[in-house]
Amino acid sequence: MSFTDNFGNPKGLLGRIMLTTMDKEHLPMAQWALEKIKIPENGKVADIGCGGGYNIKRMLEMSARAKFVGLDISDESVKRAQKVNKDQLGKRVKIIKGSAEKLPFKENSIDLVTAFETVFFWKKPEKGFREVYRSLVKGGCFAVICNYGDPDIDWEKKVPCMTRYTAEQTAAMLEKEGFADISVDKKDNLFLVMGYKK
Repeated sequence: MSFTDNFGNPKGLLGRIMLTTMDKEHLPMAQWALEKIKIPENGKVADIGCGGGYNIKRMLEMSARAKFVGLDISDESVKRAQKVNKDQLGKRVKIIKGSAEKLPFKENSIDLVTAFETVFFWKKPEKGFREVYRSLVKGGCFAVICNYGDPDIDWEKKVPCMTRYTAEQTAAMLEKEGFADISVDKKDNLFLVMGYKK
């Protein structure tokens, strides 16, 4: 496996190194977005593509009683996320292996779904968005947070497992899958797109 493949599915030593690096690099993005996302006091939050679980740890501090599920396709991510959130594991936090394209959640069971810097690596984002919609309660929110990166750089060539979407393309995909009240926030190359289940 090449180094760039680890962006989409961290494995082995390289994957473990990348998980630590990604958290540091993504911290400003996470802090910016979490100021805009309403974390429920109660209910359930799912973080898809949870990586090392650092955003779950941050969201835990923003809610007194909400429960969190982190989901990732990478074994290394699952292990790291469990370690990072070990104090709340089995209490308010559950970390599982899984795919956005086949979410292991019941219909109408999740209040908020977050996807930090992960949608660009989903093989079938429309299917993932459909699964998120199915899983959300009525009025539930889906928040997609990404760094589009320098538009003059061919990131897909540098990271072949990646397909970038602009904020507007992401919003259009959400609308196509039935999401309503869609909003787009931007800061430099960062964007936050939020949509709600009708």
